[in-house]
Amino acid sequence: MKYILRKVIFSILLLAILLILLVYNLGLNGGKMMQVLRGTRLSSVESIKTAIAAFEDVMNEGFTGRIEFIEAYSRGAKIMGKKEFSDFLYVKDEKGYLHSTSFYSGYDPEMLTYAMRLKILQEKVEEQGGKLLFIVPPSKYRVGETEVDYGLPAANPENKISELMNIFTDNDISVIDFNQYFPNQSLPYDQCFYRTERFWTIPAAWMAAREIAHWMEVTAGVRLDADGSRLGPSAFDWVTYPGKMLGSQGLKTGKSYIGTEDFTALWPKDPGLYEYLSYLDNGERNIVRGDVYETLINKTLPDTLGDYPSVSAYNAYLPGQYRHSIITNRNNFEGLKVFMMRDSYFSPVAVFLAPVCGIIDSIWSDYEETIYQVENYIENQEFDFVIMEIDPYNISDNAFDFYREEAEIRMDMLGLTKKEEDSK
Repeated sequence: MKYILRKVIFSILLLAILLILLVYNLGLNGGKMMQVLRGTRLSSVESIKTAIAAFEDVMNEGFTGRIEFIEAYSRGAKIMGKKEFSDFLYVKDEKGYLHSTSFYSGYDPEMLTYAMRLKILQEKVEEQGGKLLFIVPPSKYRVGETEVDYGLPAANPENKISELMNIFTDNDISVIDFNQYFPNQSLPYDQCFYRTERFWTIPAAWMAAREIAHWMEVTAGVRLDADGSRLGPSAFDWVTYPGKMLGSQGLKTGKSYIGTEDFTALWPKDPGLYEYLSYLDNGERNIVRGDVYETLINKTLPDTLGDYPSVSAYNAYLPGQYRHSIITNRNNFEGLKVFMMRDSYFSPVAVFLAPVCGIIDSIWSDYEETIYQVENYIENQEFDFVIMEIDPYNISDNAFDFYREEAEIRMDMLGLTKKEEDSK
């Protein structure tokens, strides 16, 4: 009887402590949660899911003792020498790089379907006088560079990327596979990727932006940066912040497990003049005007990060995940008009390309159908270039969520039915 009583008392005390923590944290983060609610239109199941996810982010980021809990688990994993973290959330290779996991990544029978949808998009863009470019950033997992213990399910999308690029090229779609560019002699592996972040480094993003600008120059027959004053190496202050980088992956594993790393930033010397328009989830608009550091770059972020960074320094470039945003170069209104379907890989790329463009209109690729159909938006606009960039680990049907019916009809007309496609 005494044993049961002790159990009851312990349970009551534990519930009371948890309740006190819940009430305290609700009070501490209530204002931020109200901001999320005001910025969200709860008009669909998708919008409700987005609001719930945003609430969870606020609670997780602001939870009292959160860092202490993470670090306690992190130290335990470090002491045990674990190469997988938190039930295979990530795995760590022999060089200390964190990798996403995948227990199965076989052949995708829909790749020809993706090509057909993109081909139709390309034709629509060309009807408006523009050009389409498809881009895949480099994957962190690289054969010859990445070594993991046998049996650890590190995600390796290299074969899938190669196959997709071949199919797109065969269908005369312009592509840039940055897996073919990085690493290179100028930027070896350890300067292309972070140990603690899934995205490429800022120098790699800058080098990619230069390659994209060169492609646009050749394709459009224009000179965007003849003297290198906007995209050349001397156009930036190269600053390294020792130990200030703990990327999005490292923030989940904890500093004790993976450690921090240096962050190299490229700060434009010419501040320029820009307008940055972003659409909130509820359809409201936010507009900021000023130089690049008032609109597109948070230059103070690396300096404000303490010994335990609470956010990734990568977020210094175009911070925020807005479903739709438009960058206007107020010093170059007549410049190229570019439309992007992108994700965080392209946040620094968009910043680097802004000085050589007039307008960069972009949507967050995961959210495009919650704002408007890509088809309708592009067909009612005139863009010089449409760039679709896709996460190398996110090649899927959802990523090519446009011209579905048109592609199916065309494939039937060409005799490429689903059954026939699967048999090839």
